[in-house]
Amino acid sequence: QLASVQAVEFSGGPKIPFRLGRKDVDAPAACTPDGRLPDATKRMDHLRNIFYRMGFTDKEIVLLSGAHCLGRAHKDRSGFEGAWTENPLVFDNSYFHTLLNPDQKDSLLRLASDMALLDEAGTRALVE
Repeated sequence: QLASVQAVEFSGGPKIPFRLGRKDVDAPAACTPDGRLPDATKRMDHLRNIFYRMGFTDKEIVLLSGAHCLGRAHKDRSGFEGAWTENPLVFDNSYFHTLLNPDQKDSLLRLASDMALLDEAGTRALVE
């Protein structure tokens, strides 16, 4: 957690207040099992199944997806390879621009779970 907070700030993103530990659950049994990230080949219903049980809203799902502006996927870990943005070391809104303009950069990663954000008017409006 701390490394993520520091990476966002270092890459030009906002300063995020940080406190160790989770505030969203009262007991370990309520935590999501390790390795339970969304399946990148699925769409919005799947994203909701994963994140709603953690208390996320559609807006928060879209915002969290925007973190793909940083870093890249690695084939040995996810089955996918590549960056979502041209400069994966900068915290900005380029992930959303890339989703809205898919013809501009064919070399950038666009997973089904990313494109799902454009499937419905409500989530698409948040991307825009």
